[in-house]
Amino acid sequence: MTFAWVTSSNPVAVWWLFLVVVSAANVTLWFALRHHLRNASRNLRAGMFRVELMIFLSAAYVFGCAFRSVLPRADVQRIALFDTWLSSIAVGRSVATIAEICFVIQWAIVLRQLGDMVKSDTVRNISKIIVPLIVVAECCSWYAVITTNFLGNTVENSIWAVAFLLIAVALIRLLGEFRGLARLGLGAAIAGVSFYLAFLVVIDVPMYFARWQEEWRTARHCSSCSRACTTPPHV
Repeated sequence: MTFAWVTSSNPVAVWWLFLVVVSAANVTLWFALRHHLRNASRNLRAGMFRVELMIFLSAAYVFGCAFRSVLPRADVQRIALFDTWLSSIAVGRSVATIAEICFVIQWAIVLRQLGDMVKSDTVRNISKIIVPLIVVAECCSWYAVITTNFLGNTVENSIWAVAFLLIAVALIRLLGEFRGLARLGLGAAIAGVSFYLAFLVVIDVPMYFARWQEEWRTARHCSSCSRACTTPPHV
C-alpha cells in the first residue's frame, strides 16, 4: 500500500484526510465522554447498566464510522480506495449494518426514556417503531449490495427519511415539556435532524433513484439491442 497519491493537489486525498481527521476527533470525544459518564455514574448504581449499554452502542457506531472512513468504499459499484481484504464489500457492509443499527437503538432508548418522563404515548410508540424500520432499511441495503441494484439504496434511504421524520415528530412533541439546557438540546437535535432529512430528500434519495433509472434504461436498451442482433433478417 502506497500513499504517494496523498497530496494537497489530489481532491480524493483531501477528502480522505478530512474523513480521517473527523473520525479521529469523534474517537477522541468518545473516550472523553466514556470517562466522564463512568465517573458520573459511580454513585448511581441503578443506572450503571443503562450507561454501559449506551457506551457500548456508541462505540459500535463511532468506531464503525471511523473504520469506513479510513477504508472508504462504494459498495454497489465495487470500488475501494485501498486494495486490502478489510476493504471487501462484505466486511464494510457488515460493519455499517452493526453501526447503523446500534445508532438507531440509541435513539430508541433516549426517546423511550424521555417519553416515560413526560408520559407521552406518541414518543413511546415512535421509540418502538424506528428500530424495526432501520432493520428493514439494512435489508434493502444488503439487497442493493448483493444485486448491485440501486433500487435497494433508494428504498433504504427513503426508510431512513421516514424514521427520522418520526424522530423529529417525537422531538417536537418533547420540546414543550422541558426548559433550560434540556430544551436547548432538544432544539439542537431538531435542527440536526431537519438538516439530515433535507439531505436525504433533496440529495440522497433522488441520487440513488436517478442511478437506478439510468441502469434500468441501460439494461432495457441493451436488451433491445440483443434482440435486434439475434433476429434473422427478412428475406
